[in-house]
Amino acid sequence: MKEWIRRTALGAGVPFVVVAVGLGPFLAYRSDLGDRVATHYGISGRADGSMTVDQLLMVILAMMAIGLGACVVIAVSRRKMQPMSAPSVAFVGAFIGALSAGILATTAIGQRGLERWQDATLDPWTVVVWLVGSVTVGSFAAWIAASLPFHRDVGADTEPPTMDLAAGERAFWSSALSAKWPLSASLAVLMLTLVLTQLAAPWIVMCGLLTALVVAAFSRIRVTVDHSGLRVRYGFFGWPHTSIPIRRIATAHAIEVRPADWGGWGYRGSLTLLKRAAVVLRAGPGIRVDLHDGRVFAVTIDNPESPALLLNAEVSRLTASETLPAQMEEHR
Repeated sequence: MKEWIRRTALGAGVPFVVVAVGLGPFLAYRSDLGDRVATHYGISGRADGSMTVDQLLMVILAMMAIGLGACVVIAVSRRKMQPMSAPSVAFVGAFIGALSAGILATTAIGQRGLERWQDATLDPWTVVVWLVGSVTVGSFAAWIAASLPFHRDVGADTEPPTMDLAAGERAFWSSALSAKWPLSASLAVLMLTLVLTQLAAPWIVMCGLLTALVVAAFSRIRVTVDHSGLRVRYGFFGWPHTSIPIRRIATAHAIEVRPADWGGWGYRGSLTLLKRAAVVLRAGPGIRVDLHDGRVFAVTIDNPESPALLLNAEVSRLTASETLPAQMEEHR
């Protein structure tokens, strides 16, 4: 896809669709809405707060302008950005815009013909549709932004150092890294979930427990490097895990990881969607792996020089083992 098409899709296509989805139903049912509409709901799903229609429209338009405006800025900017900055901003902007549009549309559709805003109710599945749809739109915007030109990473084009390994010699490297912030965040989510146990719907409680479990998994990682490639295991039980086979790896470098360059802390990005991902537990040393298909993976770990040397050595060994039979075949 040409660059101008991608920029047009991000700066015009996404905003047009989002605005149409939000304003279309609102304009269609504007005359069927009362002077005030429900804008806040209790845990039971019953309305307990309201705004005038004009106030709601102004708030939604402001949120859409901020969110979609970020997508437009990225689309029209000719300055190269940090690789993860543009996708992260595009995701958040499109997510906010789509979420706002969903609120406006469902408010108009759900409250048309109501005489009293107090009679409005909120179906939990409506919230699920809001969130899933908004995440989908945000992911699409991030995918487009990830394909735009960005700054080359320091060291990406340098000759990778390797470890001297004798023929048939194998080496193994493993190291663990722990962080306190995931446990603190997980505990906060868990406490909030326990408070809501008697008040919230069961699905909200389950989402809270799942969120606490996922966040806690990032309190500890173990990175392992050997002839098969690189593996990152999360949590104290080593699950889930990320595995990158040696055949996919082109080069490895020891780098200084700055969370701002990778979109923050935790698991950032997506190798499948954004072609870049990182496991960031803290700022500092880490290992960066460049894959043959242009994708990039990084993980914070202490003393990353040794695993980078080992990966490069195994990549060279694999390349040599695949090249030699091909050369012999050519000389037959």
